[in-house]
Amino acid sequence: MLSRELRQEHFQIYRNRLGPLASMAEELEIRPLTLFIGKQGTGKSLVSQLLYFFRDAPYLLFKYREQRSPDSALRRVIEGLRTGDSTSRSMSSFLSTGDAQLRYRSSSSEAQEGERRFSIRKFSKIEALQPFAGEIEAWFESWAADPSREGPQPQALFIPAERTYFSRFINTDPAMLGHKAVPLTMREFSRVMVEAGKCFLAWHDSSAERPAEVNMIAEWARSELRGEVRYSRRGRLAGRWQWIPTGTEQAIEIEMASSGQMESWPLIMVAQSLFDGRVEAPVFLHIEEPESHLHPSAQAMMVKILAFLVNHGFRIVVTTHSLGVLYALNNLIAAEERLPRDLRDERVPLPEIRLSPEQVGAYHFKTSGEIQNIMLPIKDTSTHWLNEDLLRQTEQEFEYELNRIRSYGVTWG
Repeated sequence: MLSRELRQEHFQIYRNRLGPLASMAEELEIRPLTLFIGKQGTGKSLVSQLLYFFRDAPYLLFKYREQRSPDSALRRVIEGLRTGDSTSRSMSSFLSTGDAQLRYRSSSSEAQEGERRFSIRKFSKIEALQPFAGEIEAWFESWAADPSREGPQPQALFIPAERTYFSRFINTDPAMLGHKAVPLTMREFSRVMVEAGKCFLAWHDSSAERPAEVNMIAEWARSELRGEVRYSRRGRLAGRWQWIPTGTEQAIEIEMASSGQMESWPLIMVAQSLFDGRVEAPVFLHIEEPESHLHPSAQAMMVKILAFLVNHGFRIVVTTHSLGVLYALNNLIAAEERLPRDLRDERVPLPEIRLSPEQVGAYHFKTSGEIQNIMLPIKDTSTHWLNEDLLRQTEQEFEYELNRIRSYGVTWG
């Protein structure tokens, strides 16, 4: 059901609330670049994790094919997305009453529409619903019939917000990265990082030119992160990942880099590895908080890289708290709509990173549990495509507070 030719995707939670999320009256349309923005605890990551499961269900369920039943495997995967395997915590703790049902629909130019659904009930019950239940049964029967067969290839990758954990442990205690207490998403990310590291070393050891896309990403990142990652096979730091700050050749261990650098280099390396060509790259990327610990200009650089990936056929879901990410994305859309396609000027976005409005989806996750589409209709706008006014409440609250402070002794107090 999943392929790079996928054209339409939809996601919905219905029948009941699930944690902070209200039952959705309408489906969310998932576009090539879909942005989830909102305050903490509004369900952005939860939706992204569930969508990640739906997109890569065969690969994730194959990991638990030894479970006593398909539904048991389903539960292990769904709960493992957030809690890991060494826990008794239950996804049903998000429920207040009854059950919630989740639905994912997709269709492409080369395949008819497919639907995957499951329900989460009180007392830890997670159950696949038809036609998804039959699809899972067929997978398990085929896996049991030939235990020696190779499992499905991953179609998706979830890049967690806690990327510094990789920087902290890759040199000092790499076994921690695969610990069962670590959520499945983080273990899978570590696995992909190891493969990305192999790509990095292969480029370093080869006399051949790196792909042009890899060099372009490296140039953007080096400028904004003020340095670059390195791995040495000899010397004082042999066998360890390092950071080389701009303006010096003095290497430091990667865990000694700044918070923003530790958060960002794994994302950069994964983005570059997608153009290696020696391994099948995932079609779908789920990226949490690409702005973490970054200056606004570096946040804009991250958005450029994401747009670059989208224009190379990858489909990306981003969760964020940053208005800077929103504004940077708006400018890429405005550039596509208003600038000549062949215009290359360093003062405006390059053609490779411009995005059409049809490529972008953006949703505001409210504290009420509702999710609001903040993409403006094309007929209503000329230079603004995202309704950022809905998200300026915090700025307005600070301005109101400052005005109250200034007026003390004049109009009050």
